[in-house]
Order: sequence, then structure tokens, then C-alpha cells
Amino acid sequence: MLIALIGLALLLIFILVAIRVGVNKEREPEKAEQPVIHHSGIYSIVRKSPRENIGAHKPSMDELRKYLASQNVDIQGKAISAPEKERMAERWQTDLEKSLTIIEEGDKKGTQFYYYDYAGNDPVCQDSVPKGSFVTREQIFHYPNLIPPFHVGCRCSIKIYQGDENLRDTRVFGFKPLISENKLPHLPEWKKILVSA
Repeated sequence: MLIALIGLALLLIFILVAIRVGVNKEREPEKAEQPVIHHSGIYSIVRKSPRENIGAHKPSMDELRKYLASQNVDIQGKAISAPEKERMAERWQTDLEKSLTIIEEGDKKGTQFYYYDYAGNDPVCQDSVPKGSFVTREQIFHYPNLIPPFHVGCRCSIKIYQGDENLRDTRVFGFKPLISENKLPHLPEWKKILVSA
């Protein structure tokens, strides 16, 4: 009987120690985990505007104007007047702002796919960025240089894909991925000038 009481006392002590250790563990401050926002998957692109990184991939207005001031003809040999140079610089800024706004609106709607379209003939872009090519929002997040305009006088624009947001649907409509096998296509150099028709 004495052995049974000693065994019961030891069991009770072990239970109390286990409870104490468990309570102390719960009271320990948890280590702050790194947020998953901006690190992986779909969440990396929900809240971060491409405006923050675009400056590293596109010229500033001062740089663009300085470059245009040094140029007299476009890639087709057409002369560029001073007023045309200013219009081209303003159009660059307007088109870039339009692209950024479209992407930000898509973020609000949860859009995952964007495709490229053309407002006119653009021999500079059409080979490297075919009409109807699509990119995912994740790719835009990783490669902000996928945002048009690609060159001075670019007629390419980015549009929200408003289908069912299903990759299979993009193939049904004849869209093809711009980036295949995680290889970024050769994009036009921004310094190529195409005078508006």
C-alpha cells in the first residue's frame, strides 16, 4: 500500500511538472515570422504596385528628353522635329502611367493575366512581344521591364485579361505565354525611336 501511495505521489508530481512546462511554453513570446506578402505565390503581388520598381527599368523624363534632344531621325529614317520630340516624351510618360494604372486596377480586381495589344503597326515590338502574348501578374512583379512602353514611340499596350482567369482559357483564345521556361524574351531597347504615323 505504501508503494502504491509513493507511485501515486510521483505520478501526480510528474503531471504537475508537465502542466507547468506546458503553461510556460505557451507564455514564451513567439518569434515573429516573415510575412508571406511579397515573397511567394499569388500573395506577392496583391499589394505592391509596380511603380516602386519601374524607375530601375525605364528612363526618367529628364533622361528621355536628353536622349531625344540628341536624336534627329527615327529607326525608319524619318526626321524628328523638336515638337515631335516633346510629344514623344509626353506620350512615353502617358503610356507608362496608363500601363501602371491598368496593373493597379487589376490588382484591386484580383486579375492574374494580362495580354499585349497594339494600337498600330510597331515593327520594333511585334517580333519580340507578339500581339496576344500574355504574362502573369507574378511575372510582372518579378520583371517590371515587361510593362510597356518598351521603346520611344511604342504602340504596344497591356490589357487586363477579363476571362475566367484560367490559364486554359488563354490558350483557347489563341494567347501564348510571353515568357516560356522562365526565360525572359529579348525586349526592345527603349532608345529605339519610332515616329508616330
